Amino acid sequence: MLLAVARGGSLSAAARTLGVNHSTVFRRVNAIEEKTGVRFFDRLPRGYPITEAGRTALRYGERVEAEFHALDREILGQDLRLQGNVVVTSPLYMAVTMLPQLVAAFRKQHPGIHVQTGGSAVAKDLRRREADVAIRATSKPPETSFGRRVCDFRFAIYASPGYVAGREHIPLNKHDWCLIHGVENWLAPHFFERSEDVVARRVFGTDSTTACLSATALGMGLTLLPCYAGDPDPRLIRVADPIEGRTLQLWLLTHPDLRHTARVKALMAFFYEAMSERRALFDGTSGAGDVSVRLPS
Repeated sequence: MLLAVARGGSLSAAARTLGVNHSTVFRRVNAIEEKTGVRFFDRLPRGYPITEAGRTALRYGERVEAEFHALDREILGQDLRLQGNVVVTSPLYMAVTMLPQLVAAFRKQHPGIHVQTGGSAVAKDLRRREADVAIRATSKPPETSFGRRVCDFRFAIYASPGYVAGREHIPLNKHDWCLIHGVENWLAPHFFERSEDVVARRVFGTDSTTACLSATALGMGLTLLPCYAGDPDPRLIRVADPIEGRTLQLWLLTHPDLRHTARVKALMAFFYEAMSERRALFDGTSGAGDVSVRLPS
């Protein structure tokens, strides 16, 4: 409870993390402080900043938490049965569009293994057992993880044919843009002088790849998408080649303590083969995403 409040900075953030309501967190924190006679948090309008005593408790609490998770991983790592649960995390769009297909095929071979999937814009922590297996597009996987590099992972610029019609002569930096939050710095060095210039051309912003793709398909502007999301969509066309210097790698990762767990090992091997077969989709060389209309940069 104290760890959740310290990390979240507020009762509401801790409640979301723990899956309980705000009043439950409030009562438990008060009970702990009354029992110990120590104030771990200051009560301020902006939240619950941690006190010096709270920082001391946090350090010890994190040590206990780390030991607990290490014990859990070590015990699980000795499990040689092809049955049980495996939690997989991935980018949200992949979790919605691709993972159900992979899991369905995997379960035909291993019906005793139950797979729970989840997508998130924030990487889950394998050390804390927030997930057993992570699919990540990254330039450098965490040093505390174990896994295999599947292939390159590229991004390209897309639009609807209707939007492009009549605008073929307009430079990329003069178009309207539908953008996932946080990609401004990706476009600025290549097509814009500053990230502020990107924001000025943004007409639709979102945290969701699905929403961004849909807005672009409706003709609201250009967008930057992973090739595996943009190329298969018949409503979109590529208007530029994949961006040089922005290539990531697609990785399958787990915690080193889990690499010999039978069900984790089986799932990672299956996913690696299945995703390798889709290599051209991830690295943008499938042919489905050939540039249809090349806009000037």
